[in-house]
Amino acid sequence: MPRFYGFGSCCVCEIGCTSGNFLDFEGQRFCTACWVEKNNPKHPDLEGIREKVEDSEKEWKCAKWTRDEGPLPLGPKSVKK
Repeated sequence: MPRFYGFGSCCVCEIGCTSGNFLDFEGQRFCTACWVEKNNPKHPDLEGIREKVEDSEKEWKCAKWTRDEGPLPLGPKSVKK
């Protein structure tokens, strides 16, 4: 079974991108923190945005490998029983 690597990584800081925390522009993928820093370096909440992106990556990596709900099914169920 192939491993799911997520949404790729940021081309600037190489952090793993998670759902809702990245932007594609001209064939490159940016995390929201790098995009804000590139376009508005004097943003007042730049550190807060970067912390949010890093925390969501850590949370996604932890949730990705836990199996609290039990094992996955072996395959599709047959129509005829």
